[in-house]
This record gives sequence, structure tokens and C-alpha cells, in this order.
Amino acid sequence: MVESYDSIAENQELDDGQTYLKSYLIESNRDAFTEGTVSLGDQQLYISDTQERGFVRARAQTDDGRIYFFIDKLNDRFWSIHTIAKATVSDKIIKRIIFPRFTELDYPWLSNGFLEDVGKQPEATFRAFSVKFEDEFHDIMANEGGVEGLSMRLWGNSADEVLDTLRTNENISGSTSLSNVGIKKEYGERVLLSDITYQSKFTARGESVEGHFSQVRDVMDKYYNILDKVENEYSMYTEQRGSGTHIDGHPLLIDFNRPIENLREFVDELFSSTNPFRLWGVVDEMEEDYYTIAGVDMHTGDKIDFEVCPDWMRIYLPKGSCGNVVLRLYTNIQHYYDSKSTLEGEDSEQLI
Repeated sequence: MVESYDSIAENQELDDGQTYLKSYLIESNRDAFTEGTVSLGDQQLYISDTQERGFVRARAQTDDGRIYFFIDKLNDRFWSIHTIAKATVSDKIIKRIIFPRFTELDYPWLSNGFLEDVGKQPEATFRAFSVKFEDEFHDIMANEGGVEGLSMRLWGNSADEVLDTLRTNENISGSTSLSNVGIKKEYGERVLLSDITYQSKFTARGESVEGHFSQVRDVMDKYYNILDKVENEYSMYTEQRGSGTHIDGHPLLIDFNRPIENLREFVDELFSSTNPFRLWGVVDEMEEDYYTIAGVDMHTGDKIDFEVCPDWMRIYLPKGSCGNVVLRLYTNIQHYYDSKSTLEGEDSEQLI
């Protein structure tokens, strides 16, 4: 971290062979590793123990040779995977671990509001951001106007002002999905520069590795609080009370700022089991512009049900199902359809 920080400060580029420290926060429904060769998704890793409990070393064989990761089991639900391998190589391996079906692994998906809060956290400087939007549903919309794609990156002390300005422009405000924020934070006399993506990848350079690990844990704690609320306050279940059966829990709602045209085509595309949504479902047309879907989360195999209209989508998460599917769906709706959509709970409470 220190060497890469010094190289950039002095020469504005990394020296040959230098890389940044990268940490990938992973949501897991799997047990801890045991020593030996394990298959995660499409990737084989050789796991060896370290002297630290819950902290193991993983070796992967690639076209570029052996790549090493350190996997830190932060708690029963999250891992942090650290590496100094090249980003192009480590990103590819992480995708091979996560994206095949039923891996029980997923990214923590950081929505626009969540990622903006990270960028503007107290005692930090919001120094950069990236916007990336791709309208995956453009070809099936009856009205093909609007922004099909938007990509930009800005550095500087006015990053927050520029972001606010973009969001006041009616032509592009629905396409301003944050894909990355850059922050500068001081820990005593030590500086940490972090770039954090909406898929919870942390790239760090600076003088405080403790600050980097603290940054990862802070994001994990905030995300876990939202995930825990989704799973424990909004999941649906039935309960016998006396002679009757009662339904408890509450559905979640994604409210679209951009109404859906050609709703059937939209639903078929969304529930086609493809990445990044990872949803499959049986679609029933109940009436014109109103569909129900008996869905399956391709990350865990858990069941999840939906109602969809042009202006909103209602989500019914069964008790015991992984709630990360809700946050994945919401964040990717923002990146691939409508960045101004909102996730709401009971009494229109915005969850993020």
C-alpha cells in the first residue's frame, strides 16, 4: 500500500510490477473452508490454513501463473478476500467464484444511496466518482428515446457538487448510477485513499492498512443492518393462531420513476436467469399490465415471489430465504433501467 501510494505521489504512475491492494467483500451462505482443494463456482482453489483463526490462504492457477488470495471470514455471513494480484486477473477469478448458479456466494450490492453515503461519510473527502449506466431494456421499450448508456469518471474536490448537478438534469438524472466512489481519509497522521465499487470491491493505497480493514468492516456493518432488516422484518411466513392461519411479514416495493413499457418483454428479460439479476421465474398474466412471478434466486435456489405493474414491483421474500436477492435486484435495476427507482418498506419507508 505504502509503495504504490508513494509511486503515484512522486511519479503519477506505478513502478513495474507494482499493484494496489484489493479487497472483495463477499456475502456468503456457505460454511467455512477446510484445508485442501475446493471448487467455488467455476474456480478451483487450494486452501491452506494460517495461524489466524478464520483467515486462510487460497491459491488459484491462472494463465498468468499462481495467484494468491487471503480469505478473512469476518462473521457467519461475510468474507473479505484480499489480494495484490493484477485487477484484471483477480476480478475474473472473483466472477468465476460468484456467478455460476447456486454458488451461495454473492456481492454485497451497494445501491446509489448507499454508495453516495460511503463517499460522503464524516471525516472523509469525497474525491472522485464514476457513473456507469447501460439500458438493458432499451430494445424492448415502445418509446426508444432517452439515454441508452452513460459512462464518466470525475476527480477533484468538487465531486459532490458535480454529482448533484448531474442529478438535476432531467435528460440524464435517471441514468446517473454510481459505479465507484473515491474517498480520502486520515487516520491520525496516516492517509488512506480508497476506491469502492457498487459490487463492494475496495482498492486501497496509502499509509494505514488498519484504516483499510476498518473501511471494509464499516461498509459490511452498514450493509448487514439493511440485509438483516429485510430478512427479519419484511420476510413473509404463515403462522397458526388458534383455529386460523395468519400471514406475517410485509412485502417490499421497488417504485419506478420510469414507467415500464412492454411489460411482458421486460418481465421475460428480467427473469431469464442471466447475470447480473440471477433470477428465474414462471410468469402469469393476471390482467393487462399486471403479472405475478413465482421466482427462484439463482444464487441460492431460494424461492421468491413478485407482482409487477408498469409503475412498481412488489417483492415477497419467504422466511428463511436469502435477502441479498432483494438488494441485488434493486441495485441492478438502478444500473440497467432506472437509477431513480426507490426501495420501500412498510408505510413507504425508504430502506436505503
